[in-house]
Amino acid sequence: MKYILDSSYFFGDYTLDGELFTTPEVVGELKDLASKMRYEIMTENGLVVTEPEAEDVFAATNAALKSGDARVLSDTDISVIALGLTLEGTVVSDDFAVQNVCRHLKILSKNILQRKAKKRVWKQICSGCGAEIPEGESDCPICGSAPIKRGTEKTGRR
Repeated sequence: MKYILDSSYFFGDYTLDGELFTTPEVVGELKDLASKMRYEIMTENGLVVTEPEAEDVFAATNAALKSGDARVLSDTDISVIALGLTLEGTVVSDDFAVQNVCRHLKILSKNILQRKAKKRVWKQICSGCGAEIPEGESDCPICGSAPIKRGTEKTGRR
């Protein structure tokens, strides 16, 4: 089993049985001594640091835009998701937005400590009348009220 590790994996003492991978962007986020030491030990034990394919970065970015998660995902998060596509592995992250985009792309994901995220699509909803507001509109075209973001659970049914 191939596991692609998000930054959160290095902040605790966890173990996984399989091949471990991460991205240079994740390594760049490791600032405290404990996470840097975990990274060094894991590298000595076979952790591979690699880049995702460019087309997978593009696919991950597009999926994040479609799901509405792009506004909260960092370049590091996108790199982890994209590496999940490139290696056809399981992304390990407690970040709900990362898990959500993985689900949209049909990438397996594994949470560490948090509960697993539900698949969501983020939409703009009118705070006044409740109508769905097209992306990019600043006010509701029906009543003029301000939009709010609301996640709708995505199920297999229509």
